[in-house]
Amino acid sequence: MTTGSEAVRSVGIIGAGVMGQGIAEVSARAGLRVKLLDQDPTVAAAAVQSIKSAAPCASAVSMALNEKEISAADLIIEAVPEDPAIKTEILSRLDSHLGPRTIVASNTSSLSITRLSAALKNPGRFCGLHFCLPVAQRPLVEVIRADATDSTTMDRAFDFTANLGMSPIIVPDSPGFLLNRLLVTYMNEALELVLDGATVDSLDRAATDFGMPIGPLALFDEIGMDVAMAVGQSLIRAFPEHIVPSELLVAMYKSGRRGRKSCGGFYLSREDAVHGRLDPVVVELIDERRRNCVRPSGSTVMRRLFLPMLLEATRMLQQSLVTSPVIIDTALRDGLGMTRSYDGLFDWADHIGAATIMEWLRPLQSIGKRFEPTQRLLDAAQYESPIAEHRAA
Repeated sequence: MTTGSEAVRSVGIIGAGVMGQGIAEVSARAGLRVKLLDQDPTVAAAAVQSIKSAAPCASAVSMALNEKEISAADLIIEAVPEDPAIKTEILSRLDSHLGPRTIVASNTSSLSITRLSAALKNPGRFCGLHFCLPVAQRPLVEVIRADATDSTTMDRAFDFTANLGMSPIIVPDSPGFLLNRLLVTYMNEALELVLDGATVDSLDRAATDFGMPIGPLALFDEIGMDVAMAVGQSLIRAFPEHIVPSELLVAMYKSGRRGRKSCGGFYLSREDAVHGRLDPVVVELIDERRRNCVRPSGSTVMRRLFLPMLLEATRMLQQSLVTSPVIIDTALRDGLGMTRSYDGLFDWADHIGAATIMEWLRPLQSIGKRFEPTQRLLDAAQYESPIAEHRAA
């Protein structure tokens, strides 16, 4: 717990896009002084005006024109595009202006916090703060410790997010952190299923039955194809056997369809997403790459969507990246806005039983190694114990 003198009362945010604006708004609503900086002053000005219109207590939100104008903030959050070169350049430029007590965070989705921290002379003041979209509706914040991050920085960053009314969890600096490492397995598998003949309706039904608030293709549109590509590439490099590169995602990206931020993704509008009406251009991209016209059953779609996520979760537990299945289930709930039908990834799995899951995986293993059972699952099946609680004898 931070003391009064260490508490974050002022925030500087670099990047006034959707994410930066969202972080600024929740910070303003919590009564903090906020300055927004963007390479395009008109974008920053529009974001400030939007926040003031939406938040009645946002009078302390203002625009900054350069790094020096935000350097006195207690916390500076970089929220620029997911490009390590851009982030490193901004952090390097910011470094000479920082006050002695200012801490700095990156709102990266998957980039190494340790590598980014090298841009600062004092990497101990740097950590990751991964907010989720839309910020005001998704309480999860991953607070990421780099190799050199000191305990004071972590305490101040954690308390800052808690004081916003968010739900922070501390995670180590590893590819995809927690949420995106799990989410990419699910989202990529959805694209593989599309090319293997699955209908949009079958994907959406499986997703919402599990507890997802929207279908996987609509989720791509919300996140953005550029962010999905960046996160996916990071995870493919780290886990080439568990994460498959998506031919369809690459095609969407190259066609300029970046999601809602560019007014065009899998769907042309949210209404189209609700009714499962794909953009005709996207239908052509799919048809050109479709590998199979035989529609997989609803049960196959459900298993292929969520078994890779479950297996990745067990790997994270085996690697001690998280200490409890509860942390994983909480991150999925608070980071994705799960509905009441969400029982939890591990509750779902334990209700089915490890032995049955092993049977489900057998015919899927020919698709790829991402469907191979992990040691935790093998042990749970052998000892007839819950996957969530299992400890090998």
